[in-house]
This record gives sequence, structure tokens and C-alpha cells, in this order.
Amino acid sequence: MLGPDRRQPAWQRRALQSSGSSVGQFSLHPAPAGWCCANHDHALDLSLETDRQGAAVHEAGHTTAAFVTGIDVTEVVLTPEQTQHPCDPTAGVSGITGVSRIAVPVGDYLTMLAAGEVAHQRWLRDSGLSTPARAWAVELGAMDDVGKAVNRLREWVPGYEETGCRQLFWRYRPAAAELVDARWESVRAVVGGLAGLPNPPEPAAPRD
Repeated sequence: MLGPDRRQPAWQRRALQSSGSSVGQFSLHPAPAGWCCANHDHALDLSLETDRQGAAVHEAGHTTAAFVTGIDVTEVVLTPEQTQHPCDPTAGVSGITGVSRIAVPVGDYLTMLAAGEVAHQRWLRDSGLSTPARAWAVELGAMDDVGKAVNRLREWVPGYEETGCRQLFWRYRPAAAELVDARWESVRAVVGGLAGLPNPPEPAAPRD
């Protein structure tokens, strides 16, 4: 089982502000100034096909980590989405990597979850697309993974507060980064397989 980084992570408490709402969470990246709404696709500001590549890398990070740790992958799905917000519509691609939780050590499961965002961030850097706003948006886009980790940790450590679960989860980030870097060619190979799937159609314009 892959182990956590026992050092205290360099957390910064950041309030992620949107127009009319506030999402308080631990974030490794500062929220961009003046972002318009709670949708991270606005901050990403990427074409649908480029966002699809990023989503494929994210899911490939999960999948590669699952293979390495012996977790059974049941499905990988990429879905184009368009959402209407008060400020503007957004288009992007979301992804899901389904895994079996039968006899999965907690540390391996947490490392697998963290590997998605870690791979996504590396892809941004390697592609010359990384900006502070996009790094933040990719982290925000991985909140579903954080939620899964928190739920698993609450089963493992009943009564543990959500903040403590988030901090414990992100102590597995260094192990995920080490795995992704060591298996980067495998991640790229999985991305190639996902890229071979039919391209998603352009989302239809939202109805009034």
C-alpha cells in the first residue's frame, strides 16, 4: 500500500468567491480575481477539444494509478457538457473513472483519486497551458474526487471532520505525483486510447 506524506501540507485557507455565493475550502491555488461564477470552465478558457484532452489525461491518471495499485477499473467515460449560467454559457468535458472497491486498501484508493488532478496539472504544464487560474480551475474540477475521498475516510475514521479528511487525503498527493511521473508514458498511452474514441459532438445551445 502506498503511504501518505507525514509532513504537514502547506495549506492556505482561501475563500473561493463567486457572485452571490462563497465556497470555503482548502485550496493549493488562489482563486482568480474577478471570476464570474461557480463554474471552473470559465477560468479554464479552453476549446472543447483541448478540454477533452485534459479530461482524458485526468481520467488516465486515475486509470494508471489503479493499474499500478491493483484496483479494478470498470469504466472510463468522457461526457461533453454545456451549462447556462447568469453570466454566460460554458462548454466543457467531464470524466468518470469507475473502479471496484472490493478489497481496496484505503491508501491505494486515495492515491488513485489524487492521481487524476496531479496528471491534469502536469499536462497543463507540459502543454504550455498552465496559468494560476487554470491550475485553480483544475483543482476545483477535482472536487468530486475530494468528495469520494472524504466519504471513504469517514468510513475508515468515523467522526472525523471534513476538514481533517481533506487534509489527510491530500497527504497522499506526493505519492500520487511520484506514481504519475514514474508512469507518465503509461498515462499518455491511456490518453491515446481514450482519444481514439469518437469525438464528442458539440453541445447544443441551451434553450431559452
